[in-house]
Amino acid sequence: MKATKLFMMAAMAVVASAGSAMAQASIFCGGATEAVLAANPSITCRLTNQVSATVPTVARLGITSVTTTLNAPLAADFATVGGVNSNGPTLNVRANAGYTLTASAAAPTWSGPAGSSKPATDLKMNVDGAGNVALGQVGTSSVATATQDYVIAYNTIYNWTTDIPGTYSLVVNYTLTAP
Repeated sequence: MKATKLFMMAAMAVVASAGSAMAQASIFCGGATEAVLAANPSITCRLTNQVSATVPTVARLGITSVTTTLNAPLAADFATVGGVNSNGPTLNVRANAGYTLTASAAAPTWSGPAGSSKPATDLKMNVDGAGNVALGQVGTSSVATATQDYVIAYNTIYNWTTDIPGTYSLVVNYTLTAP
């Protein structure tokens, strides 16, 4: 039993030693041995190694604030098409490919006091001062960008009959997609 155990340990040492020698030999130039390279330090040799990497599509979306408090309406703001303007967040896009940035309401109506039924469509957006439009496409690009900012403002429409007194909230989802 002891002889078998010793023989197995010796065999494992030989295999480990051979593997180590093979690993070292694989880095020598032109088949030269370590002794030849040591004796001739002026030997010039070049070894090559081809590397490759796969770069995935990467896109990043940042936002300056996750909450926005809208300006309160005055009596004159109810039942007008002009609505009430409020500053919103600034969105920042970074992408190594083309992208599309969209905005959508997370629910069809605002959460609010009992009995309220304020539709999500009462919230409009204004991207970079371009005018009030329904939530939808914020921006798009067919090429990569290191940084692209979108300044968002909100415009809220108020209605005498659906906007009863109380606090309302609506989640706006901003979605960045890259092909």
